[in-house]
Amino acid sequence: MSVISLLLARRRTLGRAALAVALCLTAAGAADAAGPAATAAPGPIASETLSEGDSSLPFKVDADGPRHLVYRKAVIPPGAATGWHYHVGAEIAVIKSGTLTRINGADCTVRSIKPGDALVEPTGPDEVHYGVNRGTEPVVLYITDVLPTGAPFSKPAADPGCPTAQ
Repeated sequence: MSVISLLLARRRTLGRAALAVALCLTAAGAADAAGPAATAAPGPIASETLSEGDSSLPFKVDADGPRHLVYRKAVIPPGAATGWHYHVGAEIAVIKSGTLTRINGADCTVRSIKPGDALVEPTGPDEVHYGVNRGTEPVVLYITDVLPTGAPFSKPAADPGCPTAQ
């Protein structure tokens, strides 16, 4: 089986961009092999989807200056909570497992976020919220933060008095 056939057979595990790059590298390696100084083609590029999800809520991500990007995994054990806080930079998250209960500090509304759900947290001190794991398994989130350079992931906020957070 040719290298290109192998790559096409593995396209489910490779991202489209990674597959295109791998095919280009393979083609370049094949062209080099035909020349006087044959070189080994590099191995295929692999991409692994760690988590993915959908969101029906509208969102906007702005960046008006230098940004620090962080991709991280967060685990919230059963019974644990984030405390009241707000985000300084954009936070985009996907729930991999468990159920996160999110309480909005402005109106005390409660939202359950389950595996496969995605959320984009609004930014600023007017967007106070609280997250708690009321389930029996850890909540695992994969998060991308787009932070102003030097900013923390979040800042603590005063309890707005939502009884649903108890």
